Amino acid sequence: MAEQKVLVVEDTPDILQGLLLALNDAGYQASGVSDGRDALRTFYQEPPDLILLDLMLPGLSGTEICKRVRAVSDTPIIILSAVDDEAQKIHALTIGADDYIVKGTGIGELLARIKASLRRVRLNRATGSSTHYSDAMLEVDFTRQAVSVNKRSVELTPIEFKLLAELVRHEGQPLSSNELLEAVWGTGYETDSLVKWHISRLRRKLSSAMNRPEMGMIVTRRGYGYAYLEQAAA
Repeated sequence: MAEQKVLVVEDTPDILQGLLLALNDAGYQASGVSDGRDALRTFYQEPPDLILLDLMLPGLSGTEICKRVRAVSDTPIIILSAVDDEAQKIHALTIGADDYIVKGTGIGELLARIKASLRRVRLNRATGSSTHYSDAMLEVDFTRQAVSVNKRSVELTPIEFKLLAELVRHEGQPLSSNELLEAVWGTGYETDSLVKWHISRLRRKLSSAMNRPEMGMIVTRRGYGYAYLEQAAA
């Protein structure tokens, strides 16, 4: 297998060089840039397999880079930030980041998170990216990441789509908060508040497009987790 390419976007020279050395030693083909606009230019010209992204950058913020990349690609994005703040973590994950790591985390954990993110996207592409799900009310196009309810298009964020896709692929099977955290965000998250918040938003969006909003698509199985139930015709 060819070396997987990791683009490191970090404006502190010592941190950038240390990350590049560690990634190359671990068998990745790592390259680095220190400016936000250079990061986007590199992404378009030489698409990496994963982006390790700082938030505070000259030229263009990491937040804006994340939004622009996620609009056109499912390339894994791991935020590497000095800010250890739950609200900022939630915001980063909401706009499309796959993981959030606080600077100072050990290199072993960082490499494990990178490996997990790359494995997850590889499995998603192999098992679901070219398939289509439909029942009497819901249609999901995994290739286009498009969702419709009652033939009405429903706009979802990348995280909401990943949650729905995971539930649909396990239709009828309850998935715990930990299983959804692992599948959608990756390892290292021990709180289910992220899952509860995004499931709530997802439910509201799906329900608003239904003629029967009292009939839930995503149900809570107390003690087990969340499940998507196939919808029957009205």
